[in-house]
Amino acid sequence: MKNKFLILISLLILLLSACSEQHGIARRFVKNNKNTVVALYMPERLVKKNLRNDSIPEHLADSSLQMQIEHLEKQVKVIDKVDDDKFLDIIYLTMQKTLKDYGLTVEYWEDETSQPDSTHWVIEIPRIEVTEMCELQQFCEWVDYHRYCMDVPVDVVNVAAWFDLANDTTFMMTFTEQNYFNDTDVDFEIDYQANKIVAKTSCDTINIDGFYQFAKILGKLYAGYCYDFLMNKYIDSQQDGRIDTVNRFRYDPYERYFYQTQQDYLIEIK
Repeated sequence: MKNKFLILISLLILLLSACSEQHGIARRFVKNNKNTVVALYMPERLVKKNLRNDSIPEHLADSSLQMQIEHLEKQVKVIDKVDDDKFLDIIYLTMQKTLKDYGLTVEYWEDETSQPDSTHWVIEIPRIEVTEMCELQQFCEWVDYHRYCMDVPVDVVNVAAWFDLANDTTFMMTFTEQNYFNDTDVDFEIDYQANKIVAKTSCDTINIDGFYQFAKILGKLYAGYCYDFLMNKYIDSQQDGRIDTVNRFRYDPYERYFYQTQQDYLIEIK
């Protein structure tokens, strides 16, 4: 028993030591990359896909084809309304501002002979896909020791983005995706007079204005993800092959602290 305890203590010391070493390397990365110049490139247009599978309601089953088409078109919330230039401009400007908060400067330093290095980065987003769909989401709740569930259609717009990142140690393509969707809630209540369970549904419908606000969130997220990816690659390069493939460091430039995450980061495409 004593030997097991000593082994656990030794492992804990090793983990704390490794974490402390990684923190030191991460702090060095932040310090060394103050005023680093970033060339930021956006795609010319969005790749848009409509994967909705809306059905014709019963009261329109015998109506004209034109009325049915108009009904289906009204169900589309974003994909046929988004302005590519406006959406991409919002992401670009938000990324530019957020990268500045990380101590970086967005300028186009590249020419035919220049190459990325420790103080000159390239962040290129060659492709952004926007896909709208309608999915059934299950909501469940316990009422009087019974579990009740209800499937509710939820509008979802998925935004998937690919990044080419380059500096002195990294030339990688990465990927991330996020969803903009209805804020939906279902409450189950007992109707004692009718002796049945009633499901009350509330929903904030997605719309194009909300999608442009979502673009601001994406711009901040993308800037942080790119910075953190290059920081983690630097940490890996300084550890003699001892790479943690599960936990990744993230840096908060506003509170100036580091934390670890197991899923909130760019996915490397190999």
